[in-house]
Amino acid sequence: MSFIRRKPIIFSTILFIAIVIGSAVTIYLKSYRAASNELPVQQLEQAHVNKADIGEYITINHNYWNEELCWGRSKDFDFTLFQKKYKDYIGNLDKMIESVDNPDLKSDFMLTQDLLEQAEETKDISYLIDVHRMFHDLDVKYNNYATSDYFGVTKYGENN
Repeated sequence: MSFIRRKPIIFSTILFIAIVIGSAVTIYLKSYRAASNELPVQQLEQAHVNKADIGEYITINHNYWNEELCWGRSKDFDFTLFQKKYKDYIGNLDKMIESVDNPDLKSDFMLTQDLLEQAEETKDISYLIDVHRMFHDLDVKYNNYATSDYFGVTKYGENN
């Protein structure tokens, strides 16, 4: 008989814990999302950039642009945050361009840099959508990222 009396208390306790955990996860995800909308700037040393660093750079940038622009988010993109880290972000890309030996990959990074400069200058989201497509295709070809989507916009993807 005592178990029957405790049943509502046990149920209430479990429900309370579930609500607390759910709230904590929601708050964490919102704060993570807020912190992640800044351009991903990595600490790269040009003399030490290797194939793994390049692959990681491509993946991090692909993931960043996915989160910022895909699934309807491009209409809410904040160019103020973009401009805040723009110079550091371009500096990272410069290090990649200088470090890469493959001419097709170097060309793709240079095109990406041009697209970023156009986006910064015009505040036109379409240039950033093209940047996302560049990193997406590079992730597919350079890192063997498994997906059925492929835009076919990189030179590296054509020849490698």
